[in-house]
Amino acid sequence: MMNKTKGNAGRTVTVLTHSYLNGYGQDYTRPFGGGLERYVDLLCRAVKELGLTPVVYQLTYYESFDTVYEGVRVRGWPFEAGHITEAFEQMAESAEGLLIYASCIWHPIRYRPGSIGICHGINWDTPFLAAETKTAISQHINRALRQLDRIVSVDSHFQTYCRAVCEFEDPASITLLPNPVDTSCFVPRSGISSTAGSVHVLYPRRLSFERGLVTMMLSADELLRRYPGMTVEFAGELVDGSMMAAVFHLWHEAHPYRDRILHRTYTFETIREAYHQADIAVIPTLYSEGTSLSCLEAMSCGLPVVATNVGGLNDLIIDGVNGRLAPPSAEAVTPAIIELIEQPRLRRRMGTAARRAALTFDQTRWFAEWKSIITSQLAKLDGVRR
Repeated sequence: MMNKTKGNAGRTVTVLTHSYLNGYGQDYTRPFGGGLERYVDLLCRAVKELGLTPVVYQLTYYESFDTVYEGVRVRGWPFEAGHITEAFEQMAESAEGLLIYASCIWHPIRYRPGSIGICHGINWDTPFLAAETKTAISQHINRALRQLDRIVSVDSHFQTYCRAVCEFEDPASITLLPNPVDTSCFVPRSGISSTAGSVHVLYPRRLSFERGLVTMMLSADELLRRYPGMTVEFAGELVDGSMMAAVFHLWHEAHPYRDRILHRTYTFETIREAYHQADIAVIPTLYSEGTSLSCLEAMSCGLPVVATNVGGLNDLIIDGVNGRLAPPSAEAVTPAIIELIEQPRLRRRMGTAARRAALTFDQTRWFAEWKSIITSQLAKLDGVRR
């Protein structure tokens, strides 16, 4: 690969990702409402605070685009299904400056020397994936560890995975840096907890299969039947035209309690409103979970969280202390929600503990560490050029 880090490009940091602006709906005026997109947004902010120029290259299912969002140039790169690897390599050929591969490191990508990768969580932790596919992924991760100067992991589980199945000499090549939360923005609401009959349960997630959408729908069936005054809110993006969008809309429209089922989409700036209206947050991920930003935001807002024991959620929730952990099924998640609905004192105690835990993930440290990583890598590249 060509090395395009010379000259003015040395002041550029290019982030390569499969998603940032809303390419699913061809709305390139805003990011898609997901954790990866929020992470890229924060990373660009860290780059700008260093006085450097962030650029984002992302894949798009439609035509190419070249736009500016919040002062950041964003280029959309069309690709053919099944050819993500080639698309990332083509983006890297075109990109300048320090490269940060912000997603898809489980693909067999040829990385530009001197680059950084990010793992947002293990997304192949599902029994539905064939064993030979998982074996191939371990080989791809080994390749990434050999070619990338550093991989930033958002949770401890990827780090443990690499130590178990990969071969690498330098333990420091994997940097554990959990996702952050703005604890000065996401603050607890004031007021008294709702009674059992009027509890507001929040699912603050992208509405997709791996994020536990079906699990939440099944739980909602039981909860709404049992508690006539309660509401369930699905606060997240749907991909129009997807199977999950069709399933959710059909379920919602035909539901006997549809008036107590809410679906709203919030921006990064307004999502706090959803937490302040809620009494309990539910993060029922089936697989593919790092350090959940929505879980951290709910915790920072003083909400008790019912989460599944998947991926990085185990780094955030201590069962019985700041929330409940359950296996990834509606049969396990629903009783945990019922317990919190019927015990307001327990909700308050866990919510207080959740807020205290969230304070240790404040974004101030995250920004400082990412700035140090970028500065060190640029100095290293500068030394190589000399």
